Amino acid sequence: PYTGWTRAHWEKTADRMLLAVRRPASPGNALIDLPGPASRAGSWSDGLEGFARTFLLAAFRLAGAGGEDPQGLADWYATGLATGTDPASPYRWPRLDEIDQAKVEAASIVIALHETRPWIWDRLDDAVRARVLDWLAAFAGAWVPDNNWVWFRAVAAAFARSAGGPWDRADIEHAITRTETWYAGDGWYTDGDARNFDHYNGWAMHLYPLWYCRIAGESCF
Repeated sequence: PYTGWTRAHWEKTADRMLLAVRRPASPGNALIDLPGPASRAGSWSDGLEGFARTFLLAAFRLAGAGGEDPQGLADWYATGLATGTDPASPYRWPRLDEIDQAKVEAASIVIALHETRPWIWDRLDDAVRARVLDWLAAFAGAWVPDNNWVWFRAVAAAFARSAGGPWDRADIEHAITRTETWYAGDGWYTDGDARNFDHYNGWAMHLYPLWYCRIAGESCF
C-alpha cells in the first residue's frame, strides 16, 4: 500500500542480486569474493560469507516460490555446497575450528538448507550431505561468545539433529536459558550480559529462536 510494489517486484530484485554475485564467485561456486577491502576475518572468510548470506536470500526466494526456479538457484548453490565442503578442493570453506566467523556463516547455511530441503538437501548426493554434516560437526559443544552467537550454534544443532549429524543438547539448552536472562521487557533483549541494545535485538534475538523452532519442529524443547 505504500510503495505499490508487489511480490513480483521483490522477486525480480532478488533475482538481480543473486545473478550479480555469480560473476565474482570462485570455480565451483563455493566462495563469493565481492569487491572491496577484506574484513578483519580475512578474504577467505569473506568468500564464505558471500556464499552463506546470498544462499539465505536464494533460499527465501526459492521457498517462497514453492520451488519454482527459473534462475537455477538450487543447482548453483548445490554445486557450491559440494565444492565448499570438499577438503581436497582449493576453494573449500574454512572449517569452523579454523576461523570463528565461519560459525556465523554456518547458521545462515543451515537455515537456507532447511528452507530449501526438498529442492537442495534432499537431492544432494549422500557423500555431499555427509561432508556438510562433517563441516558442521565442529560446532557441537564448541565455544561461542556469550551473546547472539549462542543461537548460531543452536540452529546448527537443530539442523544436524534433523539430518542425523553430531549435535549437543547442551548447546540448545544454553541458548534458551541465556536468552531468557537477557530479556529486558517490552520485546527488548540485550546482546549478552552487558547493556548492548543494538540491531541484534530484532535480528538475532527475535528471529533465531523462531528459526530454531522451525527447524526443530516437534522436538523444539
